[in-house]
Amino acid sequence: MDTSRTLRVAIVGAGPAGIYAADALMKSDTDVSIDLFERMPAPFGLIRYGVAPDHPRIKGIITALHKVLDKPQVRLLGNIDYGTDITLADLRRFYDAVIFSTGANADRALNIPGIDLDGSYGAADFVSWYDGHPDVPRTWPLDAEKVAVLGVEGPGAGDVGVAVVP
Repeated sequence: MDTSRTLRVAIVGAGPAGIYAADALMKSDTDVSIDLFERMPAPFGLIRYGVAPDHPRIKGIITALHKVLDKPQVRLLGNIDYGTDITLADLRRFYDAVIFSTGANADRALNIPGIDLDGSYGAADFVSWYDGHPDVPRTWPLDAEKVAVLGVEGPGAGDVGVAVVP
């Protein structure tokens, strides 16, 4: 690779990991140009579509991510689905390096009896609906007067629950 020219980097996924990777590259001593490819029409991944919007730290995180996206070395390309619209061969043809930061899009399987019964939904399903994720129907399938929420909150554990209809 010619080190006298700008390093061209493609980052697949414009969520927090992809944007922080772009930030780290720009803070290095390397002259870099970065294209962020995002499947959704807007960036921020789980910060936008996977966390309740009233979460107290979301605004600060989004402000920090915006500062990275506002840099002239970064270009955001939305509505581009890796594997459909672009391939690894395409990216290798035009970029010196490719970073994949596609994130998590589903709940981890839990070993709880009855978790697979009708009316049992994981936090990812609920929050995706609540936040208006484009891949999720606008109507919530649960019609219940009572629910139980199972979850963990604390350092390193996150603050995620699973709603279970009794």
